[in-house]
Amino acid sequence: SYEGARMILRECAENGITCVYDSVGRSSIRAALDLRNAGELPVRVRMDAHIDLFPDLNRLGIYRGMGDDWVRLCGLKFFFDGAISARTAAVTVEYRHQPGVYGVFATTREIATETIMEASAEGYRISAHANGDAAIAMYLDIMEEAQSRYPREDPRNRDIHCTVVTRELVERIRDLGILPTIFGPYVYYHGDKLIPAFGEGRLERMFAARWFLDAGVTVAAHSDHPCAPFPPLMAVHALVNRTTKAGRPIGRSQRVTVVEALRLYTTNAAYQSFDEDRLGSVEEGKLADMVVLGEDILTVPNETIMDIPVEMTIVDGKVVYER
Repeated sequence: SYEGARMILRECAENGITCVYDSVGRSSIRAALDLRNAGELPVRVRMDAHIDLFPDLNRLGIYRGMGDDWVRLCGLKFFFDGAISARTAAVTVEYRHQPGVYGVFATTREIATETIMEASAEGYRISAHANGDAAIAMYLDIMEEAQSRYPREDPRNRDIHCTVVTRELVERIRDLGILPTIFGPYVYYHGDKLIPAFGEGRLERMFAARWFLDAGVTVAAHSDHPCAPFPPLMAVHALVNRTTKAGRPIGRSQRVTVVEALRLYTTNAAYQSFDEDRLGSVEEGKLADMVVLGEDILTVPNETIMDIPVEMTIVDGKVVYER
């Protein structure tokens, strides 16, 4: 709804967010446009439309890039499998203490192939929810064919979540030019219940920020709100420290530096929404969006990053939040 969207976007501004990116249906698109037309958008909005809207959007000629600097449609979102925290992501190695349980697929290879081929033929950017390694492998198989059959110079197709990976999957993602966006806060927020489900060994190759960056992949990060809290400082904290709420270290080989974690939420995120020329960094020629923190995130102890207060959020040169 209009009021609900305005409330959650104001909360985003209070937490130091200047632009949100979400997968949306009709009601969310309408709410964002209503706020835009009323001049009441506190932050910018980027959207992937649910794949069910593809026929209607295509009939009207609406596809990637529709909109302006405030509200823009970037592509379509397709679902391959379930959730990490619910143990329904489609994986190749069964869940611990659950013999024979490998998660669930939300589609079949045939349906996914047909749908993605149709959308790719019409020039849409595909963002796919593919969480487990089995789902990721299926998505990459289909995208290899789609990008070959319907080549575009700069497609920027994405894998949303892209959680359980292997070295081989990371190499395929790099070679195909797929852009992964991984869970930011999950290690901290959900970590303690992930250990019994996946085991510490497999967690070394989940939320694989380090592997992606080292491979030269433009990886971004996200909250998947409401499945986890959206404050980006919690996510940066988790990506840098790789410790759970209870203080348990998990997957620490995937740790990144503070600057690298910030890039996942700024310049790399802007690239994934085709905004690298206008968002993501404070420099001449870009839009006047920035956040003022109460402490220097580069010098405080890493263990206190999520406690840094947001003093001010500025969007389009206007103060939209002040503590």
